[in-house]
Amino acid sequence: MRYPVTIKYENKKVTVNVSNKLLHDDFVLPDFLRAVRESKGHTLQTTHLLTDYPIQDCQNYEDGRERIPKKYLFCFTLGYKLPRKIKHLGYDPDLDRKNILAERLKHLRLERDIPQLFFALEIGVSRGTYAKYETGINEPDLATLVKIADFYHVSLDYLAGRTN
Repeated sequence: MRYPVTIKYENKKVTVNVSNKLLHDDFVLPDFLRAVRESKGHTLQTTHLLTDYPIQDCQNYEDGRERIPKKYLFCFTLGYKLPRKIKHLGYDPDLDRKNILAERLKHLRLERDIPQLFFALEIGVSRGTYAKYETGINEPDLATLVKIADFYHVSLDYLAGRTN
């Protein structure tokens, strides 16, 4: 028999069917991870072995101290034989990096009250191309990133979200 389970995490929600009656409930993702592990009588050591993630990471994900990445959820669902649909609740670090760049580009430009068209011409791209950088649809190439960093007197690490 299959039991419906609804799992929520970071403004996302999935409903899946599982074979374990103990999991028939609504969960936030960290609690679901713990419930799955405990329903099997497993320790964090077992989850570590099933996912190949460090024990401390497994613990942090269950406690909600760290954001849960899609890659971990993929390994977790494989190890515990759960629907892979659950992985869509996790975050994607590459997408986050892209969003940080877009947000920083827009913030830097607005902070200096520079129109998009002016700035686009300054770095040698069309206004439409630059608008796509600020919305995260496209990313500038390295040469363009260097021009942007030089214009604003910031580092490439800052633009990429590696430093504040």
